[in-house]
Amino acid sequence: MCFRPAGANMPDPVCPECGKKLQVIGGVVMKKCPFCKADLTKYAEQAGYGAAPGAPAAPGAPGAPKPPGAPGAPAAPAAPGAPSAPKAPGA
Repeated sequence: MCFRPAGANMPDPVCPECGKKLQVIGGVVMKKCPFCKADLTKYAEQAGYGAAPGAPAAPGAPGAPKPPGAPGAPAAPAAPGAPSAPKAPGA
């Protein structure tokens, strides 16, 4: 059984400015051409790789949870309540 990645049959992307082949590493879309330093983000958005104009942005990643605080010093146990007066007989 042979495993082929989904992008194996796709042609190599070409820089629209200089015409050189661009390497795709792990499916990551490059932002600048390594040869002519052209900005590729505008071409990626036109091709549908970036966020479309007017589309909502992806939600940001939540922040890391804060570590728990240091425990406080143990408190002394509360004193027992005062004894109540005895009830009257026959009440």
